[in-house]
Amino acid sequence: MNGSNSPIVFVWPGDLHLTTPDAENHKAAQRLLDEVGTLIKPDFVQFAGDNAQHATDDQFRMFNTLRKKVACPTHALVGDHDVHHDPKALAYRAHVGETYGAFSLRGYRFIQLNTMEFRPLGIGRQQSLWFRYEVDAALERGEQVVLFQHHYPYQIWEDFDGPGIDNWREIVQTRRITAIFAGHTHYGQIANDGRNISVATRSIGEPEGGPAGYSVVVLNGNDFAVKYRTVEDSGPFVMITHPRDGLLAVTPKHILSGPDRVGAKIWSLEPLTGMEARIDSGDWFPLENAGNGEWEGPLAVERLAKGEHTLEVRLAGTEAIADRVGFLVDRTGRYTAVPKVRPEAAATAFC
Repeated sequence: MNGSNSPIVFVWPGDLHLTTPDAENHKAAQRLLDEVGTLIKPDFVQFAGDNAQHATDDQFRMFNTLRKKVACPTHALVGDHDVHHDPKALAYRAHVGETYGAFSLRGYRFIQLNTMEFRPLGIGRQQSLWFRYEVDAALERGEQVVLFQHHYPYQIWEDFDGPGIDNWREIVQTRRITAIFAGHTHYGQIANDGRNISVATRSIGEPEGGPAGYSVVVLNGNDFAVKYRTVEDSGPFVMITHPRDGLLAVTPKHILSGPDRVGAKIWSLEPLTGMEARIDSGDWFPLENAGNGEWEGPLAVERLAKGEHTLEVRLAGTEAIADRVGFLVDRTGRYTAVPKVRPEAAATAFC
């Protein structure tokens, strides 16, 4: 395990598409954000855009009321619905704030882009120059870069193309970006293009592929974990934070090559008696309480063959698997990422 600072935890909800207070997506958003505020208590919440369905004053007021449900800082992106009949985003600016920006937190630079400066999508020259400067300055300072934008680069049924997108591609393909978080698509997916990780979270308004929900993200040094929680889930939320899921591995730093430790984080409103883990359906072994909801235990990598292995964790005294990841081992430390996505999506009703 690695990382000298305390882990960063943030929540990435799906697109809200708020219309009226009695709509099911508004009720779902209320339930989800209530839970985020009482259970997860993240460092911040970052909304993905399409916050208001028709960019009306009432819908933006609903959005701002929802944001107050969590005590932590909240940030928002501009989606295509947020500039409905308002290409200059005047209503968005009046109610929410600037359309792009950046902030730093414990060794990370979080950059928020406005991909709606052109229709159907695009980034203007001034923002492109700013984006390049922000990435280069952050990397020069030794910060890792996380990118937030409304449009998902791997959206099916619609091209990720437009003014300024060639500049976007040049920047993200020639600099090391820790992760790209996107909305717009109503289904959830994680994509590894062999260099960068892109995460799209299922929409809260008109979700596709399952119930509405939000993603919880944990960042700590070279560790990066993300897990989705739906409006139908209840009870403790358990997340393996180390080793890194193989889908999220893009460099040799993201695989295991020597003795290591299991890391898991648990959010629970009730006291826990313990945590257990196992490798590849082997014997369960106890994890140690490291405080602040974090649990750890030894991981004897030297006993594992080269390739992919499975780590599972569960609450002590239960049979249900609380979380599972497939991690990669090569004791030579060599690794080349191969493009892949999870889950695969061949069709969508929305874009």
